[in-house]
Amino acid sequence: MNLFQRYKKYLAGKLLLFLSLLFSTFLSIAQNNNVQLIGKVVDDRTKEPLVGAVVHIKGTTHHVVADEEGAFTFITGQKVPVVYEVSHVGYETREITVSDYKPIDIRLKQGNAQLSDVVVVGYGTQRRSDVSGAVTTVPKNLLTQPATSFDNLLQGAVPGVAVTQSSAQPGSTASIRVRGGNSISFGNEPLYVIDGFIIYNNNSFTNSGASNGSSVNALATINPSDIESIEILKDASATAIYGSRGANGVVVITTRRGKKGTDEFNYSGYFGKQQVSKKLDLLNASQWAALVNDINYSDGKAATFSDSAIAALGSGSDWQSSALRDAPVQNHELSLAGGDDKSRYLISGNYFNQQGTVLNTGFKRYSARLNYERNVTDRFKVAANIFGSRSLEDKLTGSPFNSINFSGAYPSLVQSSPVALIKNGDGTYNTTSPYTSQPTNPLLDIIATTNRSYLTRVMGSASAEYKLWKELVLKVTGGVDLINTKQNYYAPSYTNSPAGSSNGYTMGGYGSVGTVAAVSWLNENTLTWDHTWQNTHFVNLLAGYTTQFSKDESAVASSQKFPNDLTTYNNLSYAGSAVLSLSDAHQSTLNSYLARVNYSYLHKYNITLSERADGSSRLGANNKWGYFPSIGLSWNINKEDFFQRFDRYVSNLKLRLTAGKTGNSEVPPYSSLAALAPTNYYFNSTLVTGISPVQLANPNLKWETTTQYNAGVDVGLFNGRINLTFDAYYKKTSDLLLYVPFPLYTGYTSQLENVGSVENKGVELGLSTENVKSKNFNWRSTFLIAANRNKVLSLGASSSYFPVAPTGQVSPVIVQVGLPVGTFWGYSTNGLLTAEDLSKGAPVLAGVAQKVGDTKYVDYTGDGAVTTADKHNLGSAQPKFTASFSNNISWKHFDLSFFIQGSYGNKLFNLLQQKLEIPTISLNASAALLNRYSATNPNGTVARATNSPVPQVTDRYIEDGSYAKLKNITLGYNFSSTILSKIRAKQLRVYVSAQNLLTLTHYTGYNPEVNFYDNDNTKQGIDYGIYPATRTFLAGVNITF
Repeated sequence: MNLFQRYKKYLAGKLLLFLSLLFSTFLSIAQNNNVQLIGKVVDDRTKEPLVGAVVHIKGTTHHVVADEEGAFTFITGQKVPVVYEVSHVGYETREITVSDYKPIDIRLKQGNAQLSDVVVVGYGTQRRSDVSGAVTTVPKNLLTQPATSFDNLLQGAVPGVAVTQSSAQPGSTASIRVRGGNSISFGNEPLYVIDGFIIYNNNSFTNSGASNGSSVNALATINPSDIESIEILKDASATAIYGSRGANGVVVITTRRGKKGTDEFNYSGYFGKQQVSKKLDLLNASQWAALVNDINYSDGKAATFSDSAIAALGSGSDWQSSALRDAPVQNHELSLAGGDDKSRYLISGNYFNQQGTVLNTGFKRYSARLNYERNVTDRFKVAANIFGSRSLEDKLTGSPFNSINFSGAYPSLVQSSPVALIKNGDGTYNTTSPYTSQPTNPLLDIIATTNRSYLTRVMGSASAEYKLWKELVLKVTGGVDLINTKQNYYAPSYTNSPAGSSNGYTMGGYGSVGTVAAVSWLNENTLTWDHTWQNTHFVNLLAGYTTQFSKDESAVASSQKFPNDLTTYNNLSYAGSAVLSLSDAHQSTLNSYLARVNYSYLHKYNITLSERADGSSRLGANNKWGYFPSIGLSWNINKEDFFQRFDRYVSNLKLRLTAGKTGNSEVPPYSSLAALAPTNYYFNSTLVTGISPVQLANPNLKWETTTQYNAGVDVGLFNGRINLTFDAYYKKTSDLLLYVPFPLYTGYTSQLENVGSVENKGVELGLSTENVKSKNFNWRSTFLIAANRNKVLSLGASSSYFPVAPTGQVSPVIVQVGLPVGTFWGYSTNGLLTAEDLSKGAPVLAGVAQKVGDTKYVDYTGDGAVTTADKHNLGSAQPKFTASFSNNISWKHFDLSFFIQGSYGNKLFNLLQQKLEIPTISLNASAALLNRYSATNPNGTVARATNSPVPQVTDRYIEDGSYAKLKNITLGYNFSSTILSKIRAKQLRVYVSAQNLLTLTHYTGYNPEVNFYDNDNTKQGIDYGIYPATRTFLAGVNITF
């Protein structure tokens, strides 16, 4: 038995061995026939894995889908070489031949945006091929450029969007016009929608009245690196869904989100140095002394300086350079993002610090963001976005309140006499001057004066989406935007810094503290139905109700005559007397109903219909509600059967037509109501304080309305290698809000009424090309150009008016029917007066005893005299066209990009140059006066030196503001996967960059990009040299783990 059992085990063992050998043989054969092919699919630009990419072995039925890491694996009997066909939604399909069994990285480029992109529109998204409106996406490569504020990134990024910085001062505001300015008196800035939350760039919320100088940019509180995409909605079909707030265009911003997959930790940062890119050419001490002598000669006086004294002065003090420095800038950001099937999140934090190139100026920001989304069930989804920031801005001072003369810390410095010492021999600041008994030193004014603004902003929104059934979604959103501004100002008693209506010295020290608290609550409720019939009819219906409540409160207090300067603004009660104590508050509510229908037949024929009804508390009792309809039609011709024979060459051809009406709700609160104000009057021979009516009620007050028509064509050639977009538009804004003057006997000065109209018409062209497309070398270019023509059509009963100018100044602009808003208005000149001109009775400026060497004014009317009637149109700050040209080049691991932006045909009033050409015995002057007329220089081109000049707005100071700027050039290097694997990183890029490296312009001022009056539409293009232009050099790194 035992023998039998042992024999049985022996046979079983042999059988098992035989079967094992047989299995191994078959396995070996199978392994010889089946091979493993592995690889990874990533985005060509970001190197992020493309989850869901489909990899197909051409000629077979084998295909796999890339996993969360973008990885894929084939177990196949196919022998190499094989051809992969790789595709992913929104990317170009690519064929790759594989000749061995090594792992392969496959990079897909983003596909033809005109065909496959999904764009963000008002209250939803839409296939780009189905969009009828003028919607332009800001290129992602521009969004990654370093910037203080994201509005800086819009310059030159989109045709038809003109962006002009108010100055080069860190944190300064920008003027943004989408297809021209629609309003004369009130808001022209676009509406901003951030993750669905509607905000205004209302800089009045950032200025309490305590600070001095330019406004704080509320948009600079937002970290540009948090932004994933920006869409600009330009025509009525795209913006009418925002109704009374859509007339000036809409900027739709989507911030970054977490993605399904492993958690990613990212650091990005840069350090840089800023330099002043241009200085003004001024007189040195010797040259200025000679000018003073000429001034005295013209008045029949003896020379102030002898020849030996002039020679001994030399160059003198360089006040212009004394306040300038090379200033550092740095930015650091950390983010953590990730998600799974249920949730996605992103957490980011940012620190930004930009010191100004002028001493005692700068901008600093701290910010943090949390974006979270969760699919609670298959039908229920929630999301939350929370953002907070704290910024600090140190600014230069501007003009004193109610100043007779233009002023400002830096222009005052530039005009300082070069013979005056900056510092004494012991190193202290010199404050003595032979021309005034007051202490004066503009550099000390800049350094010692505190002009600081703190801005805290918190934005939060939460939404819930529920699928009532398969295609019907209810979404409820609530959000809040909180802005708190605190401003501190102190002009020490030893300075000439602006203080009330005077300066720190005469006021005995001047301190001011102010706050603004603004809040905006938003609730939106929408119902969306998305349905498809037989893959032929595509319908998207939207209906909703929204309400937004806004309130702001402000307070400011000022004091003067401080015993000393130790406590500055921190103890206003310490001062001898109070100057100012004010508080104010406003609130308004906007209720809205909205509806939209998007219909597409075979994605060939598309129609969009929308309507919004807005009711505003700001308007008169008879016009509380306004209605804003729109229609958009488009035809994708390339999808027609008859066009298929051309699809080898024309990959996209779409015609678009739109029309609609939008509004401008920037009506000042309470403008429709009667108003009272404190006043003093005599009662029984005693002066008492009471109240009196100052504003009549206007129950018919309503918003300005803009009707717009747009025709466009989109063309794609050679599978998207060439894309062209062309739009032509016409806009007419009616019911403009203007202050209509009243007769004095009424007791009122004016009333705000809807009386005027303005038109804008223009064309826009965008051309993008993929010049070279190969394995190791790629080159893409984009060229944008736009032209807009603005014209005033009506001003009610008036044909023109001059906007209010500073006290003692002549307004350099006019608002007149038939001309662009804010046209420069002044005299033409024709050189200088000669003795022959005067002997022949040449017309001279009325009321002025002009002499040989004075400015020769043109008798424009030909009536034999030069009077104010001879003033005429000298041009406009609105450009004839704007353009930009960008290139992105990659070679292996290197990438190079450069961006050129420019403007043509706009005029600038160089007010600082006018001041510098007015010779005085106390202030410095432009080097242009070296070629002034004199007895020894009869051929001079600049008017003679005199102590009694009569400055006028003339064509000499209305300069060509055209320019072309190399806005950015960047060279980067992306490290290879070999190095990344060693440091366990997913991506590592280092780069160097230069901004505003080169400017080509004939403009003689500091910077052709300037607006002394910020966003005032009637005074664009006035330059008082409040801050010099800068260029910046940066080095940065971006790493992801």
